[in-house]
Amino acid sequence: MGIFAFRLPDIGEGVVEGEIVEWMVSVGDSVKEDDPILSVMTDKATVEIPSPVDGKVTSMKGEAGEILAVGQVCIEFEVEGDGNTEEGGSEPESEPEPTPEVKQEVTPEPKKESPPASPPPVVSTPAVPGLKPLASPAVRKRAREGGIDLTAVAGSGPAGRITHADLDSWKQAGSPVAAGGPTRSARTGTTDIPVMGLRKRISEAMSTSYSTIPHFSYFEEVDVTELESLRQHLNGQRPEGAPKLTYLPFIMQALVKALGERPE
Repeated sequence: MGIFAFRLPDIGEGVVEGEIVEWMVSVGDSVKEDDPILSVMTDKATVEIPSPVDGKVTSMKGEAGEILAVGQVCIEFEVEGDGNTEEGGSEPESEPEPTPEVKQEVTPEPKKESPPASPPPVVSTPAVPGLKPLASPAVRKRAREGGIDLTAVAGSGPAGRITHADLDSWKQAGSPVAAGGPTRSARTGTTDIPVMGLRKRISEAMSTSYSTIPHFSYFEEVDVTELESLRQHLNGQRPEGAPKLTYLPFIMQALVKALGERPE
């Protein structure tokens, strides 16, 4: 058995890096060649990266939202044979890295503390009127068949998404909150939701636009009573099939004269 270190490939002309959008595998998963393992977003598109080999995932480099450079090792597999012979000596050093990384994924306190504290959040979840709970179609179907009110279930996934594990925890807790859906309680604390993927690119572009392009508004009141009379008069005498005059030609004529008098 050997270790195969897979580097982020060149996924587009001029692309030097990509942002991790989603991992489609976990450490310990067995994959086959061409199975999707990773979704990466560049400035041009979001691309699914397939597995180059058959093997077992031993480590993953980076979490969702992190940036990977083209040519950087993004995932390692245990494969039959020698694997990457040139990188065989460096694998023992690279394997300890995923251990803290995996711990970091497991130890985010907001996620770890939410399951034991699920009863209080379950009560506070329906306190937001008009807010539709986030859940996949499969979770919604299971909740519907089980008579579970999703607004009474605290979601532990990204952005408060409700998972099957949350439904299991809710059932084990035996919470009667579903019947008390209208219960309201004040929201406390804050929830930080990282901006990533396409929304991050949009926010960066908007911030750049706001900081580099002058933004202003200008208002001027003008009496166009006589102009409107002239426009209606000309429209009444226009040839058959000719388009109606709008205000635009008159505004353009005024601008031409004004710029001629004040070219600066």
